[in-house]
Amino acid sequence: MPDVAYRLLIDGRAPDPLLLAAIENVEVEDHADLADMLRLRVGVSVSEDGSGWTTLDDGPFTRLKKLKVEATVGSGNAEALIEAHVIETSASLSNEPGRSTLTVVAMDPTVLMTLEERIKPWPNMADSAIASAIFGDHGFTPDVESTQPSRDEAKHTTIQRGSDIQFLKQLAARNGYECFVEVDPASGTVKGHFHPPRVEETAQGVLSVSMGEATNVNSFSARFDMLRPVEAKVTGLDVDDQSDQPAEIASTALKELGGESTASTDKPRKVLLTETGLAQSGELKTLAQAVVDSSAFAISADGELNAVAYGGILRAKRPVLVRGAGTRFSGSYYVERVLHSFTPEGYTQRFTLRRNGIGLTGQESFSEGQAA
Repeated sequence: MPDVAYRLLIDGRAPDPLLLAAIENVEVEDHADLADMLRLRVGVSVSEDGSGWTTLDDGPFTRLKKLKVEATVGSGNAEALIEAHVIETSASLSNEPGRSTLTVVAMDPTVLMTLEERIKPWPNMADSAIASAIFGDHGFTPDVESTQPSRDEAKHTTIQRGSDIQFLKQLAARNGYECFVEVDPASGTVKGHFHPPRVEETAQGVLSVSMGEATNVNSFSARFDMLRPVEAKVTGLDVDDQSDQPAEIASTALKELGGESTASTDKPRKVLLTETGLAQSGELKTLAQAVVDSSAFAISADGELNAVAYGGILRAKRPVLVRGAGTRFSGSYYVERVLHSFTPEGYTQRFTLRRNGIGLTGQESFSEGQAA
């Protein structure tokens, strides 16, 4: 069985050995929809001369200090789990020895995109071009897929009202895109992502549920919400000629991760979209498609991975295969969230998955030993 270890870097350097020894818990939350977060729990005590508290008074965890956590499984290469900036510290102090702690919270580089709210026009630009420009302004390498249309300044201009990340999240939502920032495992550079969920990528590994010696999942529970909307309708008004601009979507555009769709054709649930802020039929159709695509992820699953048996690191924002969960809940999933936790007792990974299909497609490859 491979060993698992983590490494903490503060501004690119290893921390003082005494500080490292005082760390009681490291949690990294990797999330497809929310900012990735890092939480450290550090033991503190009254200093030898009684003048203050160790780490609490003289520690390195100042505002926006850059932290990085890497993980290594066995003899493999170190993989960056998160690069983050300190946003909060809190202390819990006790008269009992060994019971006082400092908790440090850090957020991924999107925190740097929250520091200024602005009102700014973006004329003659598609949403994807705006995303590339904003990521570039922050020094992030853009990983952006094109959107349509490019708004003509003579008719419409996209106006930013709020912080950069708030604005990009809004643009992403109306295109059915994800928007996040993370360290690229291959290059080590910080990338800004603006694209649809990449459900068609090769699965990063296989989660095996109740399969004897092959089992690598400690717990697994799944849920199928059968009342999610499967059709979306919306109508806009063209201000130039006062014509109706209708749009209606009744199926997902994303690859279905199962042999059968989660969307029911028998008495389907339909929704009407209002107050969209959009006028043209093409933009409204894109928004309706985004609503249906998101709603189609009607199956969700939660569980805990046996990291040592899995032999790798599970990552959010990527597909993974599940076997041993029955004919309905086995198959390909998209990883929504992984909570990595390092304690003196070991390393655990708790996950949340989602999928827009039921059962198997027949194209799954449940290869032994396939991991991250």
